[in-house]
Amino acid sequence: MSDGDKKTETPEDLTQMDQAKTRRATLKKLGRFATVTAPTVTLLLAAQTKPSKALPPSPCRVSSRAVKAVEGGIDAAGILAAVGALPVDAWRYRAETGLEQQTHIGPYAEDFKAAFGVGDGVTINTTDAIGVCLAAIKALSEKVATLEAELARIH
Repeated sequence: MSDGDKKTETPEDLTQMDQAKTRRATLKKLGRFATVTAPTVTLLLAAQTKPSKALPPSPCRVSSRAVKAVEGGIDAAGILAAVGALPVDAWRYRAETGLEQQTHIGPYAEDFKAAFGVGDGVTINTTDAIGVCLAAIKALSEKVATLEAELARIH
């Protein structure tokens, strides 16, 4: 085969090759015992392609009755009990994720899913988090009303 018959690599080919090498190097750093799951791959890719500035989340989510199918009622007291048992810690993302390093306060997605049966165990949907908070507040409100009625009856 002569030099003229060799395939020349385009910049796109080199970029893809560089990305593949970077992915292999990252997986190698994790070691052979690392579990490669969809969330792991997502975090690895996010760490390699982190934008210079993260986009803010959408402030509004569609929540009209017109677009929802009711799944059933909730047990507000049960949700309040689950909130009471939910681990809530101060934490930050691991440096290797490439995500911001500021301190956050909150639960872990795995615990949130186990406690409330919603989510994917990797992320916490803000609509679900707000719903859990409102259900817990509702249960607390019912408890306060019951205690106030009992106090009024005693006095």
